[in-house]
Amino acid sequence: MATLLEEANGHPWESVRSALAGAEGQPHPRIAALASHLTATKRAYWTLISAAAAHAEAIPVPHPPDDAGLTRLMEWEVAAARALPESALGLMVTHSGQTVTVSDLLRLNARHTAWHAGQIAALARRERSA
Repeated sequence: MATLLEEANGHPWESVRSALAGAEGQPHPRIAALASHLTATKRAYWTLISAAAAHAEAIPVPHPPDDAGLTRLMEWEVAAARALPESALGLMVTHSGQTVTVSDLLRLNARHTAWHAGQIAALARRERSA
């Protein structure tokens, strides 16, 4: 799971980090909104994971740092995913009214990240008109 998140977050070719790097000059305003959205959703996913681990008395999973922007949060979450014990992957969480495993939520996180990386990359290529 950690590798999947690491690739969606920071792979040199197809990731949020590479898409943001392609936004030169005055980027499209939607890019900032997507980055903010990703930051909020990643923080929400990891807050659910941390609460589930605490409830199950599994190895403690720290809450995501409140003061981290998207880049630092992506680095934090890869380290947190690497530190998750295998037993934590089967814990149940409720997200958007559906009960899923932590493993399911981490895969959703990676898909969600890749989806928005593509949107950011498309917007980064658009020329801005004055």
